[in-house]
Amino acid sequence: MKIESAIVVRGLGGYYNDDLDAIRAGAKRDGFMYRGQPVAQGFTSIRQPNDAACFLLTLDTGQTVFGDATSVCYASAGGRRGRFSFQDQEPYLSALCEEVVGESVDDFFRMSDELESREYEENFHLPAAMYGLSQALIQAAALKARITPAEVLAEGVGADVAEQPIPIYVQSDDRRTAVDKAILKRAAVLPHGVINDIDTALGRDGEILQEYLSWTIDRITEFGSADYDPVIHLDVYGLPGTIFDHDVERIADYLAELKAIVGTRSLCIETPVLMHRREAQIDMVGQLRAALLRKGVAVDLIVDEWANDLQDIRAFVEAGVTDMINVKSPDLGSIANSARAIRECWAGGVRPILGGSCAETDQSARIVAHIALATGPAWVMARPGLAVDEGMQIVHNEMVRTHALIRANKAG
Repeated sequence: MKIESAIVVRGLGGYYNDDLDAIRAGAKRDGFMYRGQPVAQGFTSIRQPNDAACFLLTLDTGQTVFGDATSVCYASAGGRRGRFSFQDQEPYLSALCEEVVGESVDDFFRMSDELESREYEENFHLPAAMYGLSQALIQAAALKARITPAEVLAEGVGADVAEQPIPIYVQSDDRRTAVDKAILKRAAVLPHGVINDIDTALGRDGEILQEYLSWTIDRITEFGSADYDPVIHLDVYGLPGTIFDHDVERIADYLAELKAIVGTRSLCIETPVLMHRREAQIDMVGQLRAALLRKGVAVDLIVDEWANDLQDIRAFVEAGVTDMINVKSPDLGSIANSARAIRECWAGGVRPILGGSCAETDQSARIVAHIALATGPAWVMARPGLAVDEGMQIVHNEMVRTHALIRANKAG
């Protein structure tokens, strides 16, 4: 089976690109907008619609497969490449389409790796492009083999497809409504909370987040069934480090206060500090984790920013400084790299999360569900958007549909 034609068209991402540096510096919300000037390179305003590049490949069988390229919401934070602009990238994307015409789809990993290893112009946003293109390629390989993309990926990394759907974590900046939705739908992990602003979400002494967390636990207790025990996950975008002057002892004591609010429930804190270099991030996270262990505080730390590509993730795993890593799929290029990253995290004693972005698309969300089933991360992120319902149903439904297909094929 070969690729007969390939085109790329501009689409819409599932959310927006936000300038995290400007938001952390105090940019004020005005309705859905932000007032003020952006500080991150490539932004013309603090919040901008996210572009998608939609790849369409026609196979010589007459079948067509699709994949969508996007950047993550905070596209310039933590060492990331920056916003993905279809207008700027279109010549490179079209050239990539020309390169794959006539190629065989028999070996997904070989083809994906070979494409990523070629020399490209410096301005080409290759990770985003390969994220989208590889979604189409894995579907083509699955059609060729008459199996699901999950099975192709699992075979490629030497794994078995998970027998049950992977736990889903949700996120929303409509913080209280999202908690109620997550409880009603029994989300495995909540609330994330998008704790990205000191004055409205964290507090100068962390008091706003403490109140929100206490409220969240009360809602779970009041409205959750007796057997509902979700993991509590908060993404704080480095702000505890900011308000406590990067004093490890003070940050650890604050996290201990959060843990006391949660009680016996599991508490995971994502990006408690956010430094300006990968090495500094590794050092600070390692110091904080050591302090928590010394104080007997059962809080799991999650690394996100500065763990962008496969090499970054390996550096954090080898350093042994974190409990979990958010494998942010659009940052890793080909989905083959997301699959590898998850398996390498497990092998290195770090629990991987298959993250991504609210700014992705319905199509990339469906393929991510296959990566999750193939590699077995601790959690997988609901996407796209921040409304909870849409992203959760897309990822969940694709996982249960895939399981049904695999069972039917084996029975037949």
